[in-house]
Amino acid sequence: MTNIFEKIKESIATEFSEVSTIKEAQNPITLLNKYVRESEAEVEKAGKLIERQRMLKDEFYKELRIAQSLTDKRKEQVNLATEANAHDLAETALRYQVQAEQQVERLTQSYETALKQLGDLEQKHEEMKFKVKDMHIKRLELMGRENILSMKEKMNKVLDESEFGNAAEKFENIESTLKQKEANVDNEYEITVFDAKIQKLAKELNNVEKQKNSIENVVQ
Repeated sequence: MTNIFEKIKESIATEFSEVSTIKEAQNPITLLNKYVRESEAEVEKAGKLIERQRMLKDEFYKELRIAQSLTDKRKEQVNLATEANAHDLAETALRYQVQAEQQVERLTQSYETALKQLGDLEQKHEEMKFKVKDMHIKRLELMGRENILSMKEKMNKVLDESEFGNAAEKFENIESTLKQKEANVDNEYEITVFDAKIQKLAKELNNVEKQKNSIENVVQ
C-alpha cells in the first residue's frame, strides 16, 4: 500500500514539475533569457575561433619570414657559384632558389588569406557582441514592460468596482458592528452608574432613618 502511495506521489510531483516547466518555457522573458544565454555562448565560441585564426596567421607569417630568408640565401648562393664559375653548383642553387620562391609565393597567399579571414571574423564577432548587447537592452525593456503590466493588473483588480465595493461594504459592516458594541458598552456603563447612585442614595436614606430613630429613643 505504501508503495502505491509513493508512486502516486511521485507521479503527481512529476506532472506538476512538467506543467511548471511548460509554463516557464512559454514565458517571454524566460525565452529571451534563454536566447541571450545561447547567443553569449556563441559569442564565446567565436572568440575562441578568432584566437585560433590569429595564431594560425602568426604561424603563416613566421613560416613566410623563414622562406623569404631562405630565398635570399639561395640567391646569394647562386651569385657566389656563378662568380666562381661553378656551373653545377649554380644550377643546383638556382633550382633551390626557385623552390624557395615558390614556397614564399604560396605562404604569402596563405598569410594574406588568413589575414583577410581574421579581419572578417573579427568584424562578425563585433557584430555578434553588438547584437547580444542589443538583446540585453531589449530584455531590460521587456522586463520593465512586464513589470508595469503585472502591477497594472493587480491595481486594476484592487480598483475594480465589484472588488472595491465588496471591500468597502465589509469595512462598513465592521464599522457598524463596532458602533453597536460601543453603544451597548456605553448603555451598560450608564446603567451601572445609575444603579450605583441609587444604592448610595438608599444607603444614605437608611442611615438618616437610623439616626432619627436613635434620637427618638433617647428622648423617650
